[in-house]
Order: sequence, then structure tokens, then C-alpha cells
Amino acid sequence: MKRRRLIAIGLFTAISLLIFNSIVGNWHQISLLEPAQAQSNTNSAISLSGETYKESRFEVGILEGYQQKVVSGVPVVESPDGNLAYTVVVKPQVNTQQLDSEALARIAIEEFERGEGFQPGQFRQSGAGEISLPWSATLTMGNNTQPLSGEVLARQRGRNVLLLLISATEAKAEDVPQVLRVLSNSLK
Repeated sequence: MKRRRLIAIGLFTAISLLIFNSIVGNWHQISLLEPAQAQSNTNSAISLSGETYKESRFEVGILEGYQQKVVSGVPVVESPDGNLAYTVVVKPQVNTQQLDSEALARIAIEEFERGEGFQPGQFRQSGAGEISLPWSATLTMGNNTQPLSGEVLARQRGRNVLLLLISATEAKAEDVPQVLRVLSNSLK
């Protein structure tokens, strides 16, 4: 059961990341999104291991005890129990013009909206050129369906928008805000 859940979260993350084509979506959703208040979490057990995952356009820290794997060609970092995973997608832009919060939210939604039952929440502006977007979805394996949730951090760096996707089952959903905070500081 643990192994199946681990594979399921990894596959959901990988499948979501493999959607790079243009999507004619429901852009009217963006007008419903408004900045929300940031959430806080006092769980202090989540920390970086001191290792990072690096590619030519970004780097992100690896959480203590987490393992890096490649699922369908996509690097995924996941918890030992398989209930939380994260990865980064880089979306190149045509120029270095600063995008506003709604544009960043649109990019995040466009990238992940084809995930099973993907529902974006209200984005929060967390700094100039950066937003976080909570989301929920479902994962069906055979006859079993389970809810997933998480956050997408969208951060503009020059001509690139970095999308840090964090996904969790119900068992780890409460850890997502702190994971986001810890990883946000390591995302470059």
C-alpha cells in the first residue's frame, strides 16, 4: 500500500509536469483569484538536508530524509513514506519584463490544470515576481480515489518562471505550508 501510494504521488507529479503544450483553458478562473492571507505552520521538524538538486536554470534544496527519483523523465523529490513530493518546472518567457501576480497564477494554472480534478485556490503574493497558489486534486488508481493537495510557488527569474510544485496526500497535507516556506528559501 505504501509503495503504491509513493508511486501514485510520483506519477501524478510527473504526469502534471509533462503537460507543456498550450492549453485553451478557463481563463475566467483567474479573475476569481484574489490575494489571500498567508498561512503559518509551527511544525519545526522539516528542514533541508544540505544537499540540492541542480539543473542549468534552477536549483532547489532537498529536505532531510527525502529521496530524489526520476519518474517518466521528471526529477521528483519525495518523502520516505511517499505522502509528499515536490519538483520544479521552468517555463521560459519571451522577455525579461516583470509579470504581475495574475500572469504568474495563469502560468501555474495552465501548467497543472489537466491534473485529475485539479482545482486552484486563491493565490497569495509573497513578494515581487512571486506568488503561491494552493490547489487540490484527486488521484484514482483502479477503484481507489484519494484526495491530493498542495501548493505551487511561481517565481520569476529573468526570462524564466520557476514553478515549484508540492503535492501531498491527506496524511501530509498539514506539512505543505512549512515545506513551501523551507523550499522557497532554497529555490534559485
